[in-house]
Amino acid sequence: MAPPRTVCIFMTDVCEICGVSVSRNNLNGHVREVTSRADSGSGAWILTLNTEMLARGARLPEYWELVKNADIITADGMPLVWASGIKCPGASIDGRTTGVDLVEAVLRLERVPRFAVIGGKSPLTTIESYGPQALKACAFIFDGKVDLSEEQLALFCDELSSKEIRVLFIALGVPKQDLLAVELRQRMPQLVLLGIGGTFEILGPEGSRAPQWMQRSGLEWLYRLAMDPGRLWRRYLINYPRGIYSLVKDCLVSRK
Repeated sequence: MAPPRTVCIFMTDVCEICGVSVSRNNLNGHVREVTSRADSGSGAWILTLNTEMLARGARLPEYWELVKNADIITADGMPLVWASGIKCPGASIDGRTTGVDLVEAVLRLERVPRFAVIGGKSPLTTIESYGPQALKACAFIFDGKVDLSEEQLALFCDELSSKEIRVLFIALGVPKQDLLAVELRQRMPQLVLLGIGGTFEILGPEGSRAPQWMQRSGLEWLYRLAMDPGRLWRRYLINYPRGIYSLVKDCLVSRK
C-alpha cells in the first residue's frame, strides 16, 4: 500500500526527471515545508534524491516505484539541478537541497520542531553542537539495529507518539531508510520524515564538507572520495557514473 499523499503548502512546482517529480523549490522553501507541515500535523516524506539513488532505481525498478511515493523529492546534487535546465527550460530547480543542508538548517532554527533520530553516527554529539534549542527539541534517539519487524515498528510508533514527535530524521542509508519511511508514513501520517543517510557523520566533530566551490561545481563527491576512498570508492566510481548515465539518457530523450 502506498503512503497517504498530501498537498504541498509552499511547493507548487516540480520538474519531471527520470520519471519522478523533483521539487523546484530552494533550501529555504524546503525548510518552510518542514516547519509548516510539522506545525500543522499534515506530515510528509521528504526524500533527497542523489545520483546513487538514480543508479539504484535504474537497476531495481521496484526501488524506483518506492521513490515515487515520496511526498517531496529534492535535488541532492548539482547534476540534477543542471538536468532540470534541460528538462524544464526556463523553470529549472532553484539550487540543490541536500540532506546535510536540510538537517543543518532545521537545527539552526530559532524554534526547532520537536524531533527524533533513528540511526546515524553519534547524532547526540552533533545535535549538542547546534545549541540548547536543538538539544531541547530532540526527544528520542534510537541507535540500535533496525530490522523493520512489526514489533519494532510498533515500538517506534509508541515512542514517537508518546513523545509528541513532529519531525523524524532517518539516518540509515538507502534503501532501509526509504523502507522505514514508507512504513511510518502509513502508520503516523502526521510525521515529517526525512531520510538523511550519513548526515550526522558529515556534520559531526570528525566530519567535514567540501569547499563551497567544489559543492557549486558538483565536485563534492570527489572531496568525499578523497577523504575516505576505502569505503566510498564503489559508490563514486561505480554507482555514481551509472546514475549520471541515467540522467543523461533522460535528458537526451526529452530533447528528441
